[in-house]
Amino acid sequence: MLPFFLTLGLVTFGSAAPVALETRQTCYSGVYVIGARGTSEDPGFGSVASVVTSILAGIPNSGSIALDYPASWLDPLYPESVTDGINTLISLVENYANSCSGKIVLVGFSQGGNVITDALAGGVDKPTPLSASYVARISAITVFGDPTFTHGQSFDAGTDTTTDGIFAREAGGASLALLNTYASKVKSYCDNGDIYCASGDDTSAHSEEVPTWGSAAVQFIVSKST
Repeated sequence: MLPFFLTLGLVTFGSAAPVALETRQTCYSGVYVIGARGTSEDPGFGSVASVVTSILAGIPNSGSIALDYPASWLDPLYPESVTDGINTLISLVENYANSCSGKIVLVGFSQGGNVITDALAGGVDKPTPLSASYVARISAITVFGDPTFTHGQSFDAGTDTTTDGIFAREAGGASLALLNTYASKVKSYCDNGDIYCASGDDTSAHSEEVPTWGSAAVQFIVSKST
């Protein structure tokens, strides 16, 4: 028979609640790239995968993560999906900034671009955006086909300069004003006719923006991050 104290110890050990181990944040001396896919794209980086790969090749000792969010249109509904993405993105940025000293890069396509710019500047019924102290840790932001595209901004890029996206930010509004305070580190690519960022009728323009402007975006990111 086991001594009483040993038996008690075994019972106590066996019935103890599991202890959750914290996942340790990996830090990089290069950049930490967060990529956000577009609506209905498979989990992962989606259309911006090539951009993320090129950034990692251009800036040594860098790492990346794909934003884990629904990227859906109907289930959940688009606004809920965007909100989910914003909350997850904010957590990723804050966790990395709190744990590491390196720079952060944000890259997004379509709904992913919407998530990123709303995380920076807020939006209608959206979560409180990142504080300026966390945005200061972000070296570059590039989005493609963002439905909140608003023409006439200094950070606009691509061929479209005269029309707004389907969810454009209000001219003179607080959200657009806040986004403009980060203009020097932002590029928002939109081409003429894009049905989402330019409210057009060209169904192919949207999918061609990353292939067309991806290299320019990488050059911009590298220039801002090294």
